[in-house]
Amino acid sequence: MKLKTIPTISAISVYLIFTLLTFENNANSDGFTKLGFPFSFYVYSEGKLTDPTLAYGFGFSVRHFIIDMIILTIFVFLINFVANKWKKQI
Repeated sequence: MKLKTIPTISAISVYLIFTLLTFENNANSDGFTKLGFPFSFYVYSEGKLTDPTLAYGFGFSVRHFIIDMIILTIFVFLINFVANKWKKQI
């Protein structure tokens, strides 16, 4: 299957919009800063924690980032597949 430019850019744009919509920046108010869609690959907090084991999950998670990139790749191929099928029907 050949990837087309417009469906690919559209799929990546939609994915980035979802990432920005789910972004949380509450670290300054004893909350968390989370980045990533659907899995948070970056988590940070400046507040005091009642459970010190939570601090081990802070920072950049390579595993979640790779999973997010795999999901993005599948999404791009799916959008291109649908665009190619729709174009053939017209």
